[in-house]
Amino acid sequence: RCTFCIIPHRRGIERSRMVGDVAGEVRSLVSQGVKEIMLLGQIVDRYGYDIEDGPRLENLFYALHDLEGLERLRFLTSHPNYMSDAILEAVAALPKLMEQIEVPVQAGNNEVLERMRRGYTVEQYRDLVHKIRATIPNVAIHTDIIVGFPGESEAQFMDTYNLLAELKLDKVHLAKFSPRPNTAAARWEDDVPQEEKDRRHKAIDALMEQISTEINTTYLDTTQQVLVEEAHKGKWRGRTRTNKLVFFTDPRDRKGDLVDVQITYTGPWSLQGVPTDLPMPERTEEASPFAGLELLPLIG
Repeated sequence: RCTFCIIPHRRGIERSRMVGDVAGEVRSLVSQGVKEIMLLGQIVDRYGYDIEDGPRLENLFYALHDLEGLERLRFLTSHPNYMSDAILEAVAALPKLMEQIEVPVQAGNNEVLERMRRGYTVEQYRDLVHKIRATIPNVAIHTDIIVGFPGESEAQFMDTYNLLAELKLDKVHLAKFSPRPNTAAARWEDDVPQEEKDRRHKAIDALMEQISTEINTTYLDTTQQVLVEEAHKGKWRGRTRTNKLVFFTDPRDRKGDLVDVQITYTGPWSLQGVPTDLPMPERTEEASPFAGLELLPLIG
């Protein structure tokens, strides 16, 4: 159990749902028009470990993949120690599994990782990232980082900064440490000043803006499949298979559609483009705003 995480205290021990139970809920959601399912877990890649001779996450993937009407499947959040070759090979092999892996590192220094009780080293995490990229072509990798963990020195923070600069991951969910009750870290001195946490947070934010800009530039002039979620300020908003946010205009009702979009602009946080099936005379016209649309529900 990580020294900073309150979820096990709040939620209790992990309990894996049966494959048939999950499949039944997915089938029900798909019958209502849902096209993308997100499989959630405290440590989702540890699915089935609490059941003697039970299924593993890759078995669940194969069971769900052929359900009629299901278009997309994602999963989070994973732990590096349980991200198995079998899981990665399933993502590479199954078209409905999206090429996006969420695998938190939390820190880029081994001493900090040990205090966090993460159970792996920086070297092992680096090897895992290389393995993910070697197994899944064009994969997007997301991670989590905590800055200002108790005892984190400037040099240790720079190890985290330099690891991110080296690995160039697609997205970082970034947090400043704050103690959670009933966790081991809450008993330690919160000795990194708030202003220093703020500075470290801003430094990684700026780094990731540079990295995201560089990565997203590679999408320019490509055609991406986008699942449309909703209308936003007169444009349709959706996500690519790698979970990149895309905006485009189209006078037609595209909510819930899978749309091939040619990317014409890239920024650090989103992309813009034109649907490939948009009639040519309408490609230069502004789409009218669409109000009152809702996000697709996902499995919880």
